[in-house]
Amino acid sequence: MVRSGIPYFPLDVQLDSKFELIEAEFGLTGFGVVVKLFQMIYGQDGYYIEWTNEVALLFAKRIGLGGSVVSEIVEAAVRRGIFDKNNYDKYRVLTSKGIQERYFETVSRRKIVEVKSKYLLVKVAQICKNADIKWENVDISSKNVDISEQSKEEKSIEEKSILCPEQKAPDQQAKITLPLNDKSEYPIFEDSIRRWIELYPGVDILSELRKMKGWLTANPKRRKTKSGIERFINGWLSREQDKARPRTKCEIKILDKGELPF
Repeated sequence: MVRSGIPYFPLDVQLDSKFELIEAEFGLTGFGVVVKLFQMIYGQDGYYIEWTNEVALLFAKRIGLGGSVVSEIVEAAVRRGIFDKNNYDKYRVLTSKGIQERYFETVSRRKIVEVKSKYLLVKVAQICKNADIKWENVDISSKNVDISEQSKEEKSIEEKSILCPEQKAPDQQAKITLPLNDKSEYPIFEDSIRRWIELYPGVDILSELRKMKGWLTANPKRRKTKSGIERFINGWLSREQDKARPRTKCEIKILDKGELPF
């Protein structure tokens, strides 16, 4: 089993006003509870904890406080921005951008790091510069999609669309588009990027896609057709992969189908 937590974490000597307000409202008890929560987060899953009623009750018992006191302090810490409000409201999870930045900086030299991307507030690949990102046990529909068959099914979509119909997917937004020779835009979705990340682990996929966009914009006469753009992309990425120097990688295993950790 992959180890998630870390044995230590940094604590700033001079804390910001968020902590001062917690201490002003609850005294040293409030400060102590927040630090204990940090210890629990970093020591268990590393960058978050699921704050269920049972977890809260056991935590309060462990530190010798009443459940209502702990609950008040946690709610205040969320309100003050010590913990991310969106993750707390949506998933009942305690985490923050600062916690995640410190965690991923600490574990960046590990061989494997497991991640639930739906909780992420940071761009993991920018912190772990040598990360090799893989999706574990995730249903990625694009892996076995036959692009030509999909395009046949969607030919009825109006040609007025600025996006190529064969790539348009419900509830998805393109991460980037590439200009084609017919002046339309070819959308690149998350599933395609994930597929390329696995195929070309030594390449910064988004960076290369931006370079492709710049090259195609600057060379309109050499833009590709709808049927030829995939070959162009794969050829470009393949050449970059060949140029990539061998390096020790931290393998980031994504355990859910959330946002890309870039």
